[in-house]
Formats: sequence, structure tokens, C-alpha cells
Amino acid sequence: MIDILLVSANDACAKEIGAQLRNSGIAHTLHSEAGAAKTLARHAGSIKKADLLIIEDSHLAAADLAAIEEASAHAPHLACMLVTSALSTDMLMAAMRAGVRHVLSWPIDPTAFARELSHVASKKHAHTRRAGRVLSFVAGKGGCGTTLIATNVAYALAASRDKRVLFVDLNQQFADASLLLSDKAPAATLYDLGTQIDRLDAAFFEACVTRVHPNLDVLAGAGDPVKAGELRASHLQRVLTLVRDQYDIVLCDVGQSINPLSIHVLDQSDALGVVLAQSVPHLHATRRLIDLFGQLGYAPSKTRLIVNHYDKREQVGLEAIARTLGAKPVHVLPHDAKSARHAVNQGVPLYTVAKNGALTKSIDALATLLCPAETTQEKRIFPRFFAAKPGARQQLKPSH
Repeated sequence: MIDILLVSANDACAKEIGAQLRNSGIAHTLHSEAGAAKTLARHAGSIKKADLLIIEDSHLAAADLAAIEEASAHAPHLACMLVTSALSTDMLMAAMRAGVRHVLSWPIDPTAFARELSHVASKKHAHTRRAGRVLSFVAGKGGCGTTLIATNVAYALAASRDKRVLFVDLNQQFADASLLLSDKAPAATLYDLGTQIDRLDAAFFEACVTRVHPNLDVLAGAGDPVKAGELRASHLQRVLTLVRDQYDIVLCDVGQSINPLSIHVLDQSDALGVVLAQSVPHLHATRRLIDLFGQLGYAPSKTRLIVNHYDKREQVGLEAIARTLGAKPVHVLPHDAKSARHAVNQGVPLYTVAKNGALTKSIDALATLLCPAETTQEKRIFPRFFAAKPGARQQLKPSH
């Protein structure tokens, strides 16, 4: 059951939306208020009680999105749906930044409407049941080794922590994370799964993943940016809903792509590991990424900083990173180009070629932070690892 608040200035549109809600098959309660997007402040009390806020506004202006952003900021678990005839690419991106996750054009397509309602209902259900954690690794700028870290953390959790792990490659360029774990050709890709989503069940999913360890399965990325662009958030939601009951950890390599599909995964994630290197460009990019996370309504406790290729002699040190980004890195990984290159060229985890190497040990320590060996500690360590760190963000001032 989802609690829905509908705000619309048009009685006819409100009646049509109500009719489509009744025909959707989704269990819900509906409360309607008259008004446009810019009047949302009047309905603050009702907004806090709702699971889904539907805003119908055919005369929406970009400036009106500030009211939606304010509503999202005060109700972080609220799902927002915008229905408007004033839909353009710029408006879509602006709405996404304001916290809107579902945008539909008027007149509403009943199939699309029902699909989005199902997504909201399943997300609420996911919050009320025990399910596998979703951890995502993301980078503001390329070249910092996010995929190498993500794949090896997944392997460490599976091999050393006895966790059942699914690694999902969400890189939307030329996804090749599977090459860092195995020389096996992927049984299927995320794109292949999406084209047959109606067949999705546990048995079909099992046939689509590549098993690289008894506890580690890999769902390969599309491998083609054109195909990756055809992936749909609703399909990805069905996959996540299925696998969270089957795996202890679902670890996603998001890469640099921030778009509606990747944002859907970030929304679902229990924690976001943000990887960066010690350089001014990486600091600039990471700062923008963290600011975007704030615009998307993510609590600071959801984001943790990980410094890769760490060298204490670098000009951009840990204090500068903490001062600029407003949070201290939770972990640093040493520069170990030889071990990394050896593992990448052989297509195997670091554990296989450099078990006692500095980088391997540091990744193992990161896996320990993410998932401690003792079950009794698990509830304590995750809040500690992903706890908010004090510190105000400051403007980056390059030293050159």
C-alpha cells in the first residue's frame, strides 16, 4: 500500500489521474489538493505523510522546481512524480536535479504510469523487508581505478568474508569489468536481460550471470554505449528486486555515468563509495559529484570517500581533500602499479597474483570495513563506516 498525495490545479486532469490510479492495480490511498507546483509549501504536512507526491502542472516553469526541491529535502524518502505537458530535455534534467524521479508527459500513457507506480511500490516494499545490501562505486572523473577497486572488493567479500555477492557492471560506455575477474565470456549482459525482462525469474537470472567464484556472480555490462542507452530503469528495478533476496551484497560499478538509469541505482544503494585520486581535477570533479548528490537528496552519511593511488608526497594531501570536500576519506589505497597491471593483464583478481601485496591487503581492509567478519558487529560497523563526518565544504582553490 502506498500513500499518494496528488497536487493539481486542473480538476479534469486530477479526475483522469485518479481513474488511472484505480485501474493500475497498485494498492494505494489517495489524497488530492488543488494547486500548482509553486504552491507545494502549503501542503507540507500532507507531503511528509506521503510515499508518493504526484504534481500535475501543465504550466510548469523552471523556477517552480525550487518548490519541489524544497519538498524533497524535507522528506528524503518521498518519491516525486511530475506530470506536465511542458516537457523538454532541459526541463527533464532540471526536474531530476530537483529530486523528481518520475516524469510523465500529458496525456499520461497508462502503461508507463502503471510501471512507475509499480516502481514506487516495490521501493517502499524494499525498505520494509530484510534484503541484501546494495553498494555502489562511483567516480567524478576517470582514471582513478574505480572498476579495479570495485571488482576486487567484490572478490574479497566473496572469497574472504563468505558473502554471496553479485557484481553488476553498470558502466555505460564499453563495460569490461568482467575482464578483471575472469577469462570466461559472459553468459549474457545486462542489455540481453533487459530485452527478455518478461522472462525474469530466479532460474532465468541464474542462466544470465557468470560465476567467477562459488560466492561471486557477475552480471556483465552492455559493452556497447548504444545498447546501454536502451536500458530502462524499470527493468533494472525488477532485477534489483529479485537479486536482493538472493545475495548478501549487490555491488554495482556505476563509473562516471550520471543519468536517469544510474541515478535509479544510486537511489537504491545503501552506500556510495566515491573514488578519487590526489589531483586538482579529481577534486573539482568529486566536489561537483558530491554537490549533485546533495541536489538529489542523498544524506551525507550515504557517501564515503576512498582515495586511490595514495602517495603522502603528493601536493594534494588528505587534509586538502577533507577541507575541500567537507568529509575525511574513510580509506586510502596505495599506489601499486605493478600488482594492478599484472592482475589486469591476466584478467584475474589481485588475490590471485599478489596476495601479499600492499594494494591487495588494503582492498581486503576496505572489504573488512564494508563487511566485518563477525555477524554481531555488522549492524554496528555499517553505520560507523558510512556515518556523516563533520566539516563544512569550502571552495576549491587550485595552487597554480
